[in-house]
Order: sequence, then structure tokens, then C-alpha cells
Amino acid sequence: MKFLAKPFLQVMSIGYWIVLFAFGVFAAAAVQAENALKKPSKEAKPFYLTLETPPAPELSPTEALAGFTVAPGFEIELVAAEPLVEDPVAITWDEHGHLYVVEMRGYMPDVYGNGEKEPVGVVARLRDTNGDGKPDQREILLDKLVLPRAIALVNDGLLIGEPPNLWLCPSDTGKSIDIDCGKKRRLGTYGDQPGSVEHVENGLMTGLDNWLYSAKSNRRLRVINGQLQVEPTLFRGQWGITQDNEGRLYYNTNSRLLLGDAYDAQALVNAGNSSAPGLASAVSKNDQLFASRVNTGVNRAYVPGVLRSDGRLNRPTSASGMTVYRGDQFAGELDVDDEPAVFVAEPAANAIVLLKLDQQGLALSSEHILYPNEQWGQVEFFSSTDERFRPVDVENGPDGSLYVVDMYRGIIQDHYFLSDELRAQALARQLEKPLGMGRIWRVVAKEGKPLSNAHNLSSSSTRQLIDFLGHSNAWHRETAQRLLLRRTGPGVTQTLEQVIESGSVFQAVHALWVLAFQSKLSRETVITALSRKEAEVRLSAVRAGHQLLRRNDLLEFAQGAIDPAVLQQLTMSLAPHSADRKVRQYLIRSLAENAQDPYLPAAIKAAVYQNELLFLAALQTAELWTVERELRTGFVKELVTQGVRADPQIAAEVLDFVVGKAAHHAWFQIAMLDGLYDLSRSEGFERIVLAKSHKAFVTENKSLWPALARARRALTWPGDELAADAKPLTPDQERHRIEGAAYYRSRCASCHGAQGKGIAGLAPPLANSHWVTGPSEPLIRILLHGLKGPIEVAGTTWNGLMPGHGNQSEFTDQLASGLMTYLHRAWGHSGRAIDPGFVQTARLATKGRTSMWSASELEVIEINTHYARLTGRYGSPEFVLEFTYDGTQLSVKSGIFNGVMKPLAEDQFVFEPRALRIEFVFDDEGTVIGLRTPRGDSEILLPRLEDQVEY
Repeated sequence: MKFLAKPFLQVMSIGYWIVLFAFGVFAAAAVQAENALKKPSKEAKPFYLTLETPPAPELSPTEALAGFTVAPGFEIELVAAEPLVEDPVAITWDEHGHLYVVEMRGYMPDVYGNGEKEPVGVVARLRDTNGDGKPDQREILLDKLVLPRAIALVNDGLLIGEPPNLWLCPSDTGKSIDIDCGKKRRLGTYGDQPGSVEHVENGLMTGLDNWLYSAKSNRRLRVINGQLQVEPTLFRGQWGITQDNEGRLYYNTNSRLLLGDAYDAQALVNAGNSSAPGLASAVSKNDQLFASRVNTGVNRAYVPGVLRSDGRLNRPTSASGMTVYRGDQFAGELDVDDEPAVFVAEPAANAIVLLKLDQQGLALSSEHILYPNEQWGQVEFFSSTDERFRPVDVENGPDGSLYVVDMYRGIIQDHYFLSDELRAQALARQLEKPLGMGRIWRVVAKEGKPLSNAHNLSSSSTRQLIDFLGHSNAWHRETAQRLLLRRTGPGVTQTLEQVIESGSVFQAVHALWVLAFQSKLSRETVITALSRKEAEVRLSAVRAGHQLLRRNDLLEFAQGAIDPAVLQQLTMSLAPHSADRKVRQYLIRSLAENAQDPYLPAAIKAAVYQNELLFLAALQTAELWTVERELRTGFVKELVTQGVRADPQIAAEVLDFVVGKAAHHAWFQIAMLDGLYDLSRSEGFERIVLAKSHKAFVTENKSLWPALARARRALTWPGDELAADAKPLTPDQERHRIEGAAYYRSRCASCHGAQGKGIAGLAPPLANSHWVTGPSEPLIRILLHGLKGPIEVAGTTWNGLMPGHGNQSEFTDQLASGLMTYLHRAWGHSGRAIDPGFVQTARLATKGRTSMWSASELEVIEINTHYARLTGRYGSPEFVLEFTYDGTQLSVKSGIFNGVMKPLAEDQFVFEPRALRIEFVFDDEGTVIGLRTPRGDSEILLPRLEDQVEY
């Protein structure tokens, strides 16, 4: 039964992970990532060197404006430029409308990054003193920072992210105007000490739920009474993070324009299921770029396909900050009310991309909006002919327009990844200088709402702030929400409850989160919100107040839910009641009725967290789950993984279930066992220690054994001799090993010692000897024909003779394989099991030999012959890893990884220059069907390709 094969090949988002894999998004390989890429031959002139690259002199803001191309109906305005700002990377505004800028002045001082760690970073506050809508006064709030990159206003003051530090510049009055960085204190950590700038926490975006979210991070933060609270969350993105009006989070990687979460991930994260349909989903697909200049100055210009035939960047390589446009100045220009617009900065392409979001149920997708251009055919929403235009972030402004943070410099690639080719270009075209420039622009709709400077909320009354919760510009809504968190009292609560009942959608949504933060949200108010017709209000009601609802409340609203997002949230909110029989029955019915739904099963898994076995027992009894559904979804398998991860002590109960209640349903048994096995694939996993060996592993059921063997790798017990990285033996292999062990004790131990330590003057040690733990081909030849010295073992030279066993009639292929397996697994060894067929092959290869082997002869024979079964192509037509065997070593070939693989265990290897770890995957018949490689807390699964795919 090839149970493993189908789930392996249908792992979620395999195309997305392959794209990440292909573009080398492995942080562990950061330092050598680019220089390890395959270089073009010296004979062939690379395509990018045949192009005529326009010059890139530094331009004044006025000159830069002339090189901008923006969508019809829009125009670009300068907000600030050097010397008012310098190397800006992040911005925000306070309730007074003052603009705060993070300046990463230390970034790439030269083409080698020398001096990058100098404390020259700055956080400045810009003010508009003459009322023209543009700042004209600069105040340095904090300086002497090393590569700062994030900023956020909270009611306690100003947060600044300067890895590894999170600073709080407090405000004793709670007003932003009174922020005092002279009293700054380290509130906690924020990322690690910078290695590669692009692979450390950044963002600090305040979510609708009052938590602060960051990219390149698996935690969320908030500040309560001056103290930092931290919770684990989904690992998200690389640089930049944003949200929509419902609080859905969006982010990206440098090679993917937009990823997103279709629903709140926290319940799944708490249950240990961060890899689920709808989370980190690819919102943009088949990403391409359409700049308005030749882009030869990108890091991989020499790789075929990076540049299109006209010299422009073909696909994103440095997608950065993004924002869901939620201002009100563009009204009527982009139809943003019907299809939300997302703007993504791509500094390598000197452009800003426009994506229009589409949500069908919980499925997120987007349309890439392009504009006709006489010279280039089509271009992005906003692009520049100036190579030094480097948009690194975009934000919604208080005036309703779109603000663009332009770092303005020739080099945007961090030195950790800077290729030799781009470094040479930078020097030849003088892109490394000058430094210390920077601009902030804004995009304005020509026929849009007139820009207003009336965005000072600092003196607003509580009633006025509550009115602002319904403002058409998200900046006003979010600023009002933040300020209201400190406004308490019976009258405030009552007014907020009134707008939840009858106010606008925006008002009701934000009011729910204000009351939730203040712990003033009541069950009655949540039920009122859930009774409204607008799905956005119902969704926030469940997210903000589900813990206040009773079991019957949740069941009633879940059974009547129409909107998929609300149903998803209500289902996850049943977790505190999952031990209840009525809830369990509802969830089982819901699972069966929605088996085709890609998202709801994930919510059900979160709902039964810590009651997984109770739910599985009820699920099997109900007989509403089938092998076909399990093959398609892996629900049972993943539920076992979730349960045992949370409580390793229930592993024995899982095995009891397998040999008990599930005994007559082989597919259910295999699914549960594979749930245990998947645990062992987690990074940093340590085997679960059972009190004793379990009867499940004493079986003659050959069809069940492969799954048992996989599960066995996750378990151990006192007296267990199986090494942690060893593959469990089949029943036949174990019988052969026992036979081989008996032979060793009777025929070999007298010379080599019972513990394999050898006997001085007689025979060398076998324990930890490379002759035993190394390739098996020399060892079987020694066993068959004998060995004559000199040989070196453990640093000592031996010069004796060892007779072979091959001419003994009792030394059958079966016995020989058992002896080798015993030697491979004795004394802590974790070598591979040897089957009789291997011995038979060796006998045929050495037929007619009568003399003993010498060490020099054994050094030149073909070894690791089992690697031959691993050769072939893996991946997809777009990205292929090809493995070959040369008689000694396994090698990999692709557009990125090229070289020899180092073995770690029987079927596990590492490609050291890029820290690429892989494990080959087999089906139950022993056929190689693919390979897996870890990526953070998840893994990439690449199928074996049967067809010959050309690069």
C-alpha cells in the first residue's frame, strides 16, 4: 500500500516552496549564497554585459521627478529630501501629524560593507511648521544606532527596533510630543545582532488586534504599562508587513511579491500547526516585473532568465515594504473599495508594483495591474529611469495619499549576498557613492480628494475619537483606536457599545478591539456584534471576544455561519470546549461535510487541541472519515503530530490506539503512525522516551511494518539499542541481525572482543572503526575473502592476517548480511541494514578470487553503490535538482547547487557550501519517490521526476 506517496506529493503550496528553494531563501546559507552560484564561462560574454546600461548619476529631487513614470491620473510630489532626511527605511506619524523617520545611515558604506556596524543610525522627527503639508523642521530623537530598521508609536512612547535591541523612548504624559529618548530604556530584544540586514526582524506594525507584528519574525509584541509582552506567532516574510481593514496580514519575500494569511493564525500556532492551508499563502503568482529602465545592476544579472530580452528585470529579487492602500485620497481612481489595492516596493527594479486583491471565500489571490507604455510596452504603477531611486517601503499617510520611502543610493544589495559581478559593476559605474541621500515622496490622485492638513488628533475629545473610528482614511481610524485605549470610564464603554450595535462597520470593528484591550468587552456586546449582518463586524467580534462566549453560543453561531472567515474563526474558538461530546459531534459532522474545504479541517484541528485522541476515537467510531479523504488531506496524521507534540507522554496511547481500536483499519493505523514519524522530522527534535518497548513493534505484519519503522524513529526506551539517526530494521532484517550477532559471538569475538574493542596483539577494534562504519563494499569483501596487513585502524597500524569466511558453507548470503547488519548497528553504530541481495552481488563481482585483500586494493573499488538508487531528477519543470553517482560519491546539479553531497545518515545528506540538508523519501515498497529538506519549522518536499526535464 503506497500510503506515503500521495500525501508526499500533495503537500500544500509545493510550487511556492519550490520557488523559494530555487531562489535560495535559506538564511543559514547567507554568507556564501550569491558567490556559490554558477558563474558564466569565460568564453561566452554574459547577456547583461551586451546591454547598453544608461548612466546613473546622482540626481536632485527635481531631476529625479522628471524620470518618474506613474499611472494615468496620478502624480508624484516630493515630501522631504536630503538634508532633511538621509537613508530612510521606515516612517510613521504621531497623533499630531508629525513624521518619524528611521535612517539606516550605516548601510553599505562601501562595496564590501566595511564600517556597516558603526553607530551612525538615527531616528528623527519631522514637523510641518508652515502648514503646507510638507515637513520643514528636523529634530533628532535618537542617534548612535547600529542599522535601525523599525519604529512604532504606542501609548507609552516610541518603540525603535535596532537589533538586537528594542528601545522604548517613554512619554510620561502619554502624548507623543513629550517623547523623551534621553530616558530611553531597553524594553527587550528585537531580532539578533545583524548579520545580513535583510534577514533580521523588521516592521513593528500595529495590528487591528493591538499586537505589534514584524516580518522575519515568529513572535508578536505589545506594551502594557511600560512592560513588553511577547507571544509566539506565525513566522512571516522577509522585509515589510501590512494588513487590510479586517486585520488580515500580508508580507512577502525578496522573490515573491505578496504572501498572506487568509485568517487569524494564532489558534493554529498555539496548537503547533504553523503550516496550514491559507497561512503564508501565495497571494501573487507568476510574479514578473516591468520597469522603465534596463536593470543590469541587479545581483543575479548573469543568471539566464533574470533579465528579459529588453534588459529589464524579469522577476522580483528584492521585493520589500508593502501596504494595503486604505487611504481616501484615491477614491474613484482605483476602485479600492471593491478590490483593495496593495502596493509593493521593488528597489532592484526601481519600481512600485500595484496588485488588486481578490478574495473568494478564504482563497486569496491578486491581479498584477500594468499600464501601457510607448517605449517598453507596459510598465508598473510607478517606476523610474533613475537607478538610484530605491523605494524600500510604502505607507498610508494621514492625508490619504500613498507615501514612498526612497533610500536613494546606487547599491541596495547587502554585502552578505553581493555577487562579484554586481560589485564590479558598482565600482565601474561609481554606484557606491555618494551616500547620505534620501527622499520621501507621495503619490496623489490628480482628481482625487483634496489633500488636507487637518490630521491632528492630539486634542480630540473621546467622542471625537470614537467618531474618527469610522473615518474613511485608515490612519485616522488606527490613531484614534490607539488613543482610545487609554480613555476609560462607564461613559466611554457605553458609547463604544452603542457604535458596536449601530455604528458604521469601521466604527464597530475598531470599537470591539478597544473594549477588548481594556477588558471591558462583555458577552452581551459580542453577541450583539455577532447578530449584525456585516461579516467584517462578526469576524472581529469572534476574534476579540470568543473567550467570553459559552459553548452553546459558539455552536449556535457556527451552525448558522455563512461567511467562511467567520465560520473558520468560530470553529477554532471551540477549542476550550472540545472535550464536550456535543462539540465533538458537531466538529465530526463539520469535518465530514466540509472534507473538500482546504481550510476548515485546519480550524477543526486547532479546535480539538489537547483532546486529539478523544476526537480520533469518536471520528473512527462515527465512520465518517475515509481512506480517500485521509490520502487527500492527511488529517488524522497531522492531528496525531499535533497531539504528541503538545504532550509527548501520549505517544504510548497512540500506539495502544494503533494496535487496539484501529486494528481493523490499516489506513487509519498507518496515518497515526505517520503522525509520529512526522514529529521526528521537526528541527531540534529529540526522541520521545517510552517507559518500555511497545508491543506494536513486535509484529509480523509486513504491510504495516514500513509505517511502524517510520514511527520507530520518533521513539526510544530504556535499553533501546537503536541509534537516533538509524533506520529501524524490518522483521526480516532483525532476524538476520540476531543470527549475525550469534555468529559474531561464536566466531569473531575471540579476536575482536565481545564489545568490539579488539585484543592487543591479536586483532584491531571494530567499534567505531571506519572499516565498519564506512562504506559496506570493502567490509563484505573482507568478510568473504579475508584481509592482510598492513592496515590502519583508529590511528594504529596492524600487520596481521584475517582469513575470509566466504568458503564456509554455513556462511550464507543471509548470515553474511546479518553479520554486517550486526556490525553496522552494534556499539552505538547507526549504519544501514544489509540485505542478502547485496552479499550475492558482491560474491558475483569477486567470483574466482582466492587471495586476501590488501588495504590498497580496497581503496580503489567502487563504494556506496546504494547511492545509485538515489540518482535522478527531483523538483518541478521550473526547478530541478539532479543527483548523480560516480562510483564513490553522490553529487547534485542545479542552477544554484552544484557539487558533492556529504552523507549524514543512510538516506540523509548535506551540501555544505549552502547548508542544503536533504533526506530521500521512500514509499512502502522501498522506491525513492522524492526528497525533503527542512525550512524553519516546516519543510520543502520535492517529488522525483519521471520525465527527462531540460534545464
